[in-house]
Amino acid sequence: MPYQQTILPEYRDADPDGLIGLRGCMHYFQDIHTWFMHSFHKGNDELPEQYGAAWVYTRYHVSLKHKLDYTDSAVLSTWMEPYRQPVLVNLNFVLQQHGQTAATGRLENCVFSLTRQRPLRLSAIEFPEDLPEEAAWDIPDFINLEKATEGMTERYRKTVRVSDLDKSNHMTNLRYIDMFEDAHDAAFWKAFAPREMEISFLSQCREGEELTVMSRTEENAVYLAAVHADGKLASVALFSK
Repeated sequence: MPYQQTILPEYRDADPDGLIGLRGCMHYFQDIHTWFMHSFHKGNDELPEQYGAAWVYTRYHVSLKHKLDYTDSAVLSTWMEPYRQPVLVNLNFVLQQHGQTAATGRLENCVFSLTRQRPLRLSAIEFPEDLPEEAAWDIPDFINLEKATEGMTERYRKTVRVSDLDKSNHMTNLRYIDMFEDAHDAAFWKAFAPREMEISFLSQCREGEELTVMSRTEENAVYLAAVHADGKLASVALFSK
């Protein structure tokens, strides 16, 4: 049975129109993943100290059906998909409000050794083998994003600051969506009105480094990339209608 939590939508997660869209949903999806893992002592509150490891997210996909308002609570559901190999694993998410599905999502992640700087098998943290399950909801699959910057234009440069960091001392994945949204102004996003988002995290970003944020706009899609000073890709993203 999927793990569930009931939440009250928070205005701090709102878009400029005052409602909660893709960015806020991504925040809530990370929240419930965190609560889920903490509920059986396999979250990032304990893994670094016990196993020298932490959960690292490799990509997100979020599909928005309608924005959340503040007139009712919302129900978050999550479950881990059955996996073929115990390194990269997927979690699925459903966010419901007013008795309807507001958003769905999928998260790919792994347990990462903070000392060896490489992924670990789930057995390295004594992860429960009976946790994965099937569920009835239809969750959109990941998109294979192009890992290139051809045709993109530089939009601005971002310096990673202390407020961007997580417990692993890398830029937290939630800051990436802020960084990519800042590539265009509010008027652009209001007119474009994206309903789907995918972000792939390709290399870690550390405090003090400067990233170049680039984008390419098509009729129904905005492609984005964040690039390290050495030209290596940090992340790529797609916002689409």
